[in-house]
Amino acid sequence: MIEANEHPVRGEAAAVAELYAQKEELDTRELTAYAQTLGITPPDDRPDWSVVLKYSPDLEERGLFWAGPDED
Repeated sequence: MIEANEHPVRGEAAAVAELYAQKEELDTRELTAYAQTLGITPPDDRPDWSVVLKYSPDLEERGLFWAGPDED
C-alpha cells in the first residue's frame, strides 16, 4: 500500500521499465540522473529528490519511489 506521503516514480511505461532494469546497476545518484534523462521528473521543483527502491517490512520489493526533502 502506498502511503499518503510517498511518491511513486511515474512516467511513460517504457521509460519506467528501463529505469527499473537499471536499479541494480546504478547507485542512487546515478539512477536519479538516469531517470531525468528518460523524462521522469520529481514530484515537485524542490531540490534534493532521489530515486530509491523501497521494500515492504517482509523485504519484498515495493518499487521505485522518489525520496526527497522533508515534508513540512
